Amino acid sequence: MKIVKTFNLVRLCMFQMGFGLMLGFIQDILNRVMIKELLLPATIALGLISLKELLAIFGVKVWIGNMSDRFSVFGYHRTPYILLGLLSCVVAFVLSPTAAYEVKIGGTAFAEMLPALLSDVGLWKLALIFLLFGFGLQVATTAYYALIADVVPEKHIGKITGASWTLMVLTAIISNWNIGNYLKVFTPERLTQVAEIGGLITLCFGLVAVLGVENRNAEAAQGKGKHSISFAQSVRLLSSSPRTLQFAFYIFISIFALFANEVVMDPFGAEVFGMPVSETTKLFKPMMGGTQLIFMLVTGFLLSRIGFKRGAYFGNTASAVGFAVIIAAGFMHDQSLLRIGLVVTGMGLGAASVSNISMMMNMTAGRSGIYIGLWGTAQSLAIFIGHSGAGVIRDVIYTLSGNHMLAYAVIFVIEILAFTASSLLLPHISKEAFEAESEAKMAELALASKG
Repeated sequence: MKIVKTFNLVRLCMFQMGFGLMLGFIQDILNRVMIKELLLPATIALGLISLKELLAIFGVKVWIGNMSDRFSVFGYHRTPYILLGLLSCVVAFVLSPTAAYEVKIGGTAFAEMLPALLSDVGLWKLALIFLLFGFGLQVATTAYYALIADVVPEKHIGKITGASWTLMVLTAIISNWNIGNYLKVFTPERLTQVAEIGGLITLCFGLVAVLGVENRNAEAAQGKGKHSISFAQSVRLLSSSPRTLQFAFYIFISIFALFANEVVMDPFGAEVFGMPVSETTKLFKPMMGGTQLIFMLVTGFLLSRIGFKRGAYFGNTASAVGFAVIIAAGFMHDQSLLRIGLVVTGMGLGAASVSNISMMMNMTAGRSGIYIGLWGTAQSLAIFIGHSGAGVIRDVIYTLSGNHMLAYAVIFVIEILAFTASSLLLPHISKEAFEAESEAKMAELALASKG
């Protein structure tokens, strides 16, 4: 029995591998193609990519978390929602490159942008595809994190989080490296083939990872009555709890700092250093992502000893220093210094991401779906603002100054400030105070429902 349980936890970590492949392709390769090859303004390209986070802002994560807490499908609370989200993502992912080439506004001047946006059928089609991808992403990851919180003992959550995110980054690095080699001869047809093969691989990873991990009727057998509140009650629970909102804000700042950079690194290499597609895919993911991978794994296995907060402090500090070095390298046009900056930044991103995601999965007070839905909403809002905001900043600063490096430097400085703010908020986070407040608020809801 113990061997079977360990095997289930190992394959549960594999789920992130498919998402690493898809997100690496969309945020690095397709993003760069839209900006550099298709000449879409960064505001549009990054705005389209950030649509995958938009639905979470309107409560999809909280809704699906509450649904998976309260309603089972054939006796399973998490698995059906994970599979629904996975299938939605794969379908949208396969369709995205072809749809990108149907957008006709490439090279359009800002003065002509609004009429072109309203009349471009290809743009609206691509927006719908990214919204479908976003729906799948929010549903699948919320249910997946809730499943981890359900089946993994607290002392092992850091290890599972570290391993799963390490596999995700590793998959993104390996796939981007291979895609970079394949796209040395670059054609739209080859880009589409990559998405089709990647979608099939992702589907296989997802099915192998989650099928059979969750025990049927597990909650009924354990009698977890904490989950039996309605969606309206869950919204009241979340919105009336200061400690809950405080941690949600902390997650927002931390995730913004971690992820705002991920859609600008390849365009940064292309526009500041003049690197082709094959070179940017082989530099930024392997160099920064490879270091991030190592520190995610190491931090995940050390979290039970050093604690979530120490891991986050180290990550925030290293990331801020790394981005400062990257800024200096860009202005000096020094690729050797750039590589040093990427390594230091990767160290910080690895430690901070595992520490914060593990902390998030520990702050559930016995209501995994609801709280992880809220933390995930804060996370998605941060990524949405980070991705779309980076595009706006890049376009506005470049239009005003004519200097690509200055535009990217402003984005990186904002990230440094966000890492600093995250470190300042960290001492005020308390799991014990949060859980006590949650119990009190639940008691208030119970009294109100009886009244």
